[in-house]
Amino acid sequence: MFISLLVAGGLWATTGCSNKKPSVVEPVTVQPARDIPTLLRGTVGAEASFSGVEPVLVSGYGLVVGLNGTGGDVLPDSIRTTMEREMGLLGIGKAGDYRGTAIDGVTPQQLLRDKSVAVVLVQAAIPPGSPAGANFDCYVRAINASSLEGGNLWTTELRIGDASTFGQVQTRGLARARGPVFINPFSEPGREDTGVSRLVGRVLDGGVVTNPLQIGMTLNTPSFQLVRSVTSAINSRFPEQPGDGGPVARGRGGPNASTGSGGSIALRVPAQYRRKPGEFLQILRHIRIDQNVPEQYARRYVDGVISEPVMAESVAWSLEALGQKSLPFARELYDYAELAPRMAGLRAGARLNDPRAVPALTSLANGPRGPVRSAAIELLGRIDGGPTVDVTLRELLNGEDFITRIAAYEALASRSERLQYNRLSASQRSNRERNAPRYSPSQLEILSEMAFPGNTMQGVERRLVEDKFLLDIVPYGEPLIYIAQQGRPRIVLFGAKQALVVPSVMSAWSGRLMLTTDAATNAVRVYYLAPGADRALVQQARGTLPEMVAFLAKKPSATDARPGLNLSYSEVVGALHEMFKAGVTQAAFATETDKLKSELLAAASSFGVAERPETPEDKEVIILNKPAVMEPSAVPQGSEGDKPTIVPIGPATPKK
Repeated sequence: MFISLLVAGGLWATTGCSNKKPSVVEPVTVQPARDIPTLLRGTVGAEASFSGVEPVLVSGYGLVVGLNGTGGDVLPDSIRTTMEREMGLLGIGKAGDYRGTAIDGVTPQQLLRDKSVAVVLVQAAIPPGSPAGANFDCYVRAINASSLEGGNLWTTELRIGDASTFGQVQTRGLARARGPVFINPFSEPGREDTGVSRLVGRVLDGGVVTNPLQIGMTLNTPSFQLVRSVTSAINSRFPEQPGDGGPVARGRGGPNASTGSGGSIALRVPAQYRRKPGEFLQILRHIRIDQNVPEQYARRYVDGVISEPVMAESVAWSLEALGQKSLPFARELYDYAELAPRMAGLRAGARLNDPRAVPALTSLANGPRGPVRSAAIELLGRIDGGPTVDVTLRELLNGEDFITRIAAYEALASRSERLQYNRLSASQRSNRERNAPRYSPSQLEILSEMAFPGNTMQGVERRLVEDKFLLDIVPYGEPLIYIAQQGRPRIVLFGAKQALVVPSVMSAWSGRLMLTTDAATNAVRVYYLAPGADRALVQQARGTLPEMVAFLAKKPSATDARPGLNLSYSEVVGALHEMFKAGVTQAAFATETDKLKSELLAAASSFGVAERPETPEDKEVIILNKPAVMEPSAVPQGSEGDKPTIVPIGPATPKK
């Protein structure tokens, strides 16, 4: 099950305490590196080299099951031998090991020839610094199948580098992957269209780190005193919290394991940065080794960015690395006339949760369209500034600029997740004396992201649909269907009015999916012939977008006989796109472009490119198609140059 698998991957929480009085760390004088700006000398990043901060390519061969008769083709001998051996080690084919299951008594050879099973190559790029339990997207490519439609990836071990076969050197295993395969949803299921292959897909958020690579630091001028000072500075900025499993920095080598003496320091990503290790690495690099005079350094940073605005990004991280003591100085930049210094102060203030940054960020969020507005919205979402922030973000949902609306939604959804986490934590504390389940902080984090009510100040409702994907309902502004194609499978429905167009008719997927809407009954009549099926289903659904999404994904059962088509996540997305093109819904249709292939190429061929964590300029491009009921002149004209590389969304057809 989608939610149970996620929760099971949580980390154990640990706590620690000490009665020792804090000691003053003596300032350390070190030789600055030649290429380090004067403003950043004396920081951790200026005095150390890092290892384990590049994306890591991991691969493996796995099995996809549940195909519609499209698997079981001939395999290369080396891959066939490897898979037979792996399945033998798992007990497949042995009497009694899988009694009562679909593979009871099935040999590895028989399973590989089964038309519902395919061998796939699984690859992923694990983000730098990802701790145990971190999730990531995976790429899958069929080796002996004509289509991966409807398939589920069995648990597959992922090892460093390219996938190896039996007899080759086995590299270190870092992660595992499993889950439903997400096929390109904008092509017809069961058919190969030009430029679109159903031999490849993704397992969204299906990878999980099980054996993380440790981040390491090697000091440029090692000494016992310097190692101790750097370790103390890092642990002072990131004190150990429940779920961390130990201090963030620990010296390696030497007689004292807590400080070390060989100039080498081991690092672990704190639990609170489990989903954003890039931010942790940036803060880490900008921590001052001298911890005695943070106010002096904050003053130096503010003066420095005013005289050298090109240092704005580094100054923002440096102020954040100093912590709360930098806020009085960062606030001087909140209303500064020049944009770069102002954004440096606001980035630091927002990431340090300063409510005084709200007015300035609100002004930028309501300003001209562009990256500054999107950045201001994202920063607003980080601040626990009370209902004023929620009201500001909700008002942005009613605008005409769809990029602004999506940015506001993302910020509100993030705030809803934090609110749900606080509720679950409080409930767990109140049930401490009862026999209620106990969850670690990371498990509570996962649970808080699965569902939350819509009757809150954030106004975003989230449902888990059939353990297949998340459905977010945002009842503000004009109708819009938004598909997020990275991370957790997610469909977002915007709009105060989410009824379907009546009357209307749709025929898609070579006539295998048809529907009509009836104004008299406010119902939708649906005809669907599944691939390989002898008989079509003819059912009736309710006539709103959220109800149609639930109907498309619903799998009728003995305990719940409500109608449904039991479509996969990618099929549901494809059906919604067909409804959009046919004018059955007045909603526009927007989707992120896919960046998984570029991540894999970067991890495989370049270690320097991806060392820089993501910046606001690296945000996903969003492809928008306007609703088919618009005037022809307002509909974007499609061309090959307009289409995204991997996600081909065709232009809308104006309604006649």
